[in-house]
Amino acid sequence: MSFQLHHFRNASQVAYGVVSNLRISDETGDVHCAFIYTKAKLALPKQLTISRLELCAAALAVKVDETLRHELSVDVGGSIFWTDSVIVLQYIRNTEWRFHTFVANRVAAIHEQSEVTQWRHMGSILNPADDVTRGMSCYKLNRGCRCMEGPDFLRQENNHWPQEP
Repeated sequence: MSFQLHHFRNASQVAYGVVSNLRISDETGDVHCAFIYTKAKLALPKQLTISRLELCAAALAVKVDETLRHELSVDVGGSIFWTDSVIVLQYIRNTEWRFHTFVANRVAAIHEQSEVTQWRHMGSILNPADDVTRGMSCYKLNRGCRCMEGPDFLRQENNHWPQEP
């Protein structure tokens, strides 16, 4: 059996958060995905741009990954971080520019705890973390939250996963 953590992150003007799923594949090729953790934070009281809130969500995702790897009793083979923000991907992939302190601190934290190759892009419509940051009633969360099983593409081979734009 192999285990992978998939972290989906998102931000809105109200909150930012992370949804984590564990992808389990067995020797026969069967794949199961399970909700394992979610964390959301209210957006800071001072006005931050969506790009900065998205970056906060990315930094939160690497912290969640570290916590889950420490707490899980299975050997996690790898972690993948999913974002629907091209700006966040460019921040993370950029090694040449010097950023303002706010951005530089979060990018440094992301680089300390993850590799650039672990970050992937997906369309907003597939992102289960949207449900966390947009606000849902408990009834809706129990009835149809994408968080619980993750997006459908996780149950497919990785060559069917979303590709870079």
